Amino acid sequence: MNTIDQAQRPAPPKPVARKASPVNAEYEDKAKDMVREAMKAQGVTVDQLTERLKAIGVDMSSGGVANKISRGGFSSAFLLQCMAALDIELRPIDK
Repeated sequence: MNTIDQAQRPAPPKPVARKASPVNAEYEDKAKDMVREAMKAQGVTVDQLTERLKAIGVDMSSGGVANKISRGGFSSAFLLQCMAALDIELRPIDK
């Protein structure tokens, strides 16, 4: 078995920040806009959304919710939790 000493090994690729990818930034903006538009359509403030999230078991501060929405880089689970808290049902498309 041939072994390669450390000097001959190629360096691992440098990590790239997720935000650096334009496609990620585009979809994060879409997710952020989706939550903001849903809140606006119902006249719901961040404080009210926070209370609604708490009612379904998501315990976060208003500042934490505001920061997540502002950054846009939240999980799909958080997006679905916000939609549920706003009484918006998202479901798979029937095939």
